[in-house]
Amino acid sequence: MRIMEVMNPDLRQAVARAHQKLDTQTEGYLAQHGLKVSCRQGCFACCFAWVVVGLAEAAYLREQLEAHQPQVLVRLEAEGPKRLTRIAQQKHRPDFPTRYFLEANPCPLLTPEGACSVHPQRPLACRGVLTNLSARYCAPGAVPELRGKERAAYQSQLKPWHGPEHYLKAPWQYSERLAQKLWATEKQVRGFTVVGELVSLIYLLGQPNFQKALENGLAAVRQALTKRGLLGGRYGFWLG
Repeated sequence: MRIMEVMNPDLRQAVARAHQKLDTQTEGYLAQHGLKVSCRQGCFACCFAWVVVGLAEAAYLREQLEAHQPQVLVRLEAEGPKRLTRIAQQKHRPDFPTRYFLEANPCPLLTPEGACSVHPQRPLACRGVLTNLSARYCAPGAVPELRGKERAAYQSQLKPWHGPEHYLKAPWQYSERLAQKLWATEKQVRGFTVVGELVSLIYLLGQPNFQKALENGLAAVRQALTKRGLLGGRYGFWLG
């Protein structure tokens, strides 16, 4: 059973509305403050990060991949089990996201040219990561490695609208609030939501056992995730 056959139409619309709202809020904020982002195609250091999404956004992306980009889905299917294993083993490590980012593991949704293959449908967590400073600061480990004059030059560019580091604060805050609202909407529609790492959650949605658990409700999903060792920990999956 393909995810595009089972995704709730109300949740599909809710995801699309959340994406549009974030884009509108961000555009307004940038225009108000006279800011121009330096993010562009081929600049993809942020795509090394550990991205967390809710079930509805993961289903929305899987639907897109099944319908239009099966070749990308093949890469994702190969990567998914590896990330699930890592979550089960390292979900309690407080430095896990930082360590992962420094490894510079590319997202399987990236094209060979360094573009997001699902850019129009990319999740809120990705849409909220923007900077108006040089893209070289986004590379894993680049900022901590700055010393002397280079570090002073970097720090002199930071303004009240930056944070953490050189990223624009407001778009990230907008994305977090909208993600939480989307999770709440899914809970109202479905009765619960699942929040977890992007690639592994998209992968799970293609597994018959997990699809069956979703059909059977919260208790079955909790059991399925517990069996895989994914629930709990600072960076494990959680149910809402």
